[in-house]
Amino acid sequence: MSQTWSRRGFTKALLAAGGAATVGLPFLESLAPRRAYAQGKPATRLIFFYVPNGIQAADFRPKAIGDAYAITPILKPLEALRADFSVISGLENAPGKPDGPGDHASGTSSFITCAHANKSETDIKLGMSADQIAAARLGKQTRLPSLELGIDGGSSAGGCDSGYGCAYTRNISWSGPSTPLPKMTNPQLVFDRLFTGYDPSASAAELAKRKAYKKSVLDLVLGDAQSLSTKLGKSDRVKLDEYLTGVRELETQIGSNMEEASCEPGTRPADKLPYAAHVKMMCDLMVMAMQCDVTRIFTFMIGNGLSGRTYPDLGITRGHHEISHHGMNPDNLAQLTKIATWEMEQLGYLLGKMKGIEDGPGSSVLYNSAVFLSSDISDGDRHNHDEMPVILAGHGGGALKPGRHIAYDRAKKSKVSNVLVSMLAAAGVDAPVGDSSGKNTDV
Repeated sequence: MSQTWSRRGFTKALLAAGGAATVGLPFLESLAPRRAYAQGKPATRLIFFYVPNGIQAADFRPKAIGDAYAITPILKPLEALRADFSVISGLENAPGKPDGPGDHASGTSSFITCAHANKSETDIKLGMSADQIAAARLGKQTRLPSLELGIDGGSSAGGCDSGYGCAYTRNISWSGPSTPLPKMTNPQLVFDRLFTGYDPSASAAELAKRKAYKKSVLDLVLGDAQSLSTKLGKSDRVKLDEYLTGVRELETQIGSNMEEASCEPGTRPADKLPYAAHVKMMCDLMVMAMQCDVTRIFTFMIGNGLSGRTYPDLGITRGHHEISHHGMNPDNLAQLTKIATWEMEQLGYLLGKMKGIEDGPGSSVLYNSAVFLSSDISDGDRHNHDEMPVILAGHGGGALKPGRHIAYDRAKKSKVSNVLVSMLAAAGVDAPVGDSSGKNTDV
């Protein structure tokens, strides 16, 4: 066989493989096996969960330090998971302090950027957020580098808080100083983005046939490429070897897919849901994306900064932001505790589903994840950015030590950003975040 014919045959096989990947089997190619691996071990997922208007400290923060603390009223929904999360107190997010009024915008924007927002409605300048720092390093390992989700929409244009642009109150994910990443709020569109090409009517036999066809195409690519290798120059052989490495990895994935349960995203959701159902659906979609390994990096805003949402199902008809200016009024404080307890129920729902998914021998998706929950401010009445309410859940694949109340000395001004650095390190990303000065090795 001539060299020209071999090259042509190789190219035809390559095109056939590409066709099988993007047309013949779009869902299976897009979605890796249920177990996601990075460098021979289960991959670590990163989730950044934002709640607005602070959290009522007296009913949130445990009094005792360590693993024997008494569960507080707000943390009660998480009690069954207490070995899987830590409460961290004494942290500050100093870059969230605004220039004059505007604590909600500056605090929301600094949530995981830990950067100081330029006070303007048009000249938007901030910093790169922790999720996008991770996505820049890890995003190529999955079909989507990251996923930005939320409940409340709204444009990033215009002003939303005392001279701060709406970009600061409606986004927590930033790929650059002037580039907020808009979140998706429609469950149906999120599903479509995650599972484009999924055919729920395909039988097991049809799926097996598609896998077998794809495997045979890859065998053709490997055979033709190996016969071509002896006729190439040194630099071309290096390039071919790199290509073949990728083909062999894909071949391994196909074999793994044949042995493991296929990814089943289930039924496409409605585009509009009541608030509580909307929140749960977004949590479900995150879990589906983890299980199918579409992406490993998530941000979720349960509400925008300055949220004035009412909670009629909880008997709360006044807006959340209004109530957060509690003035130590017992009725206001009781309603804030109700809202925060409900928010912890949603976090518990997410963590519980993650814990229920096997992710390697004796492990779970939650074990191989790091989940950060906090807010734009600490206390709604004081608008302070110290004593931030922080939960760090998951075990980070063994890198984190949950199950405790970790209390830092306020005088030492320990930083939220250092906890974020520790999260990224658990996922194999060694990088600073905002004003960080290192990682907290005791989390």
